[in-house]
Amino acid sequence: MVKDLRSNPIFKKNEALVTAKEPPRKDLLIKYKELVDQTIASRIRSMIFVGVGVYMAFSLLDRAAYPLKAFSFFEIRVVASILSGIVCIPNFFKAAWKYSVWTADLIALLLIGGICLMIYWADGATSHYHAGINLTLLGMAIVNGFYLWHNLVVCLIVLALYAVAVLASGTGWNGGVFFAACCFMSATGFFVVLMTQFYSSVHFKSFVQNEELKEDERKLGVLYGIAEEKSKIDDLTKIYNRAYFFEILSAKIDVCKRTDSFFYLTIFDIDHFKHINDTYGHLFGDQVIAAVARTVQRVIRMDSYLGRFGGDEFMIKIDKATQEEFLSRLKKVRLAIQQMELLYEGKPVSISASFGAVRLDPVMMDEKKLIGLADDALLEVKRSRRGEIKLANESGL
Repeated sequence: MVKDLRSNPIFKKNEALVTAKEPPRKDLLIKYKELVDQTIASRIRSMIFVGVGVYMAFSLLDRAAYPLKAFSFFEIRVVASILSGIVCIPNFFKAAWKYSVWTADLIALLLIGGICLMIYWADGATSHYHAGINLTLLGMAIVNGFYLWHNLVVCLIVLALYAVAVLASGTGWNGGVFFAACCFMSATGFFVVLMTQFYSSVHFKSFVQNEELKEDERKLGVLYGIAEEKSKIDDLTKIYNRAYFFEILSAKIDVCKRTDSFFYLTIFDIDHFKHINDTYGHLFGDQVIAAVARTVQRVIRMDSYLGRFGGDEFMIKIDKATQEEFLSRLKKVRLAIQQMELLYEGKPVSISASFGAVRLDPVMMDEKKLIGLADDALLEVKRSRRGEIKLANESGL
């Protein structure tokens, strides 16, 4: 299918409009072909009624110019209009849009063929009905301004039909009128071809530029999304940073106030972290913080949230748990931290963490009080016995 598409004259001609470094992608050419066919089908649907209406309206001219043959001419116009309407039907169905240019050609030839038949039956070379042929050619150019070779071939066929109708007619001969008509229709055909050349080139170039703009906007959207996600993440630990975790807390507190529900907030830090920094250096301290974040993130459930509070302090928000379940899950986190295998210059380094926690009371607590109670519980643990878990009650410690 792609091979056939590239051999199509409309694409051979328009490919030169795109830089040689980046030729149109195959999917872009296919998309453009579909757009062109859809546009032609839409124009046929909207113009067939106008075109046929104008075509039939010239029956009034037939009565004035050829009263004896007016009824026969009317029959020719009716047959040509009905056949054009039948040919137009596929353009109302999406599956047949790929044949729209062929139906446009056929409709133009049917209507012009009817006029040529009237020229044959009327005055032959002296007939001025070639004006109707020119009008129909212009309508054809409006409908199909994309396929250059289609319009060129149709124009040549029309000239041939007119010449056959005139030369085969024995009703009259006027070399001047015949020559003028041929020049008139040739000029119209040249205009149609020239307009198709110009319009299709401009249209294709605009399409490519529009698609490139869409692609740029899509890339910018992706980059913006990445930047937005990165703004939520702490660089060292790859978990939520303090600012975004506070946004989560604020939103969850609002939900709990509306639904009279609750969650648990825990603040924990690494025991004797200053000693780790002083003994092993800050780079190793950063490695410890990142390792703790990875370990905790692996242990907590998907419905929990982990964020960095600052320095070596972290926050965990846990939903949908009884007090026993909550404490059990915190103990798993504590144990996972204690079992971490950390080495400094080949020697193991043991660490532990202390935990302060609080259950949200949606009536009595706001974000500030919730964090304050959890932090107070953590300080209480660090003053008494590090490495433990302290759950504050709803009114305090």
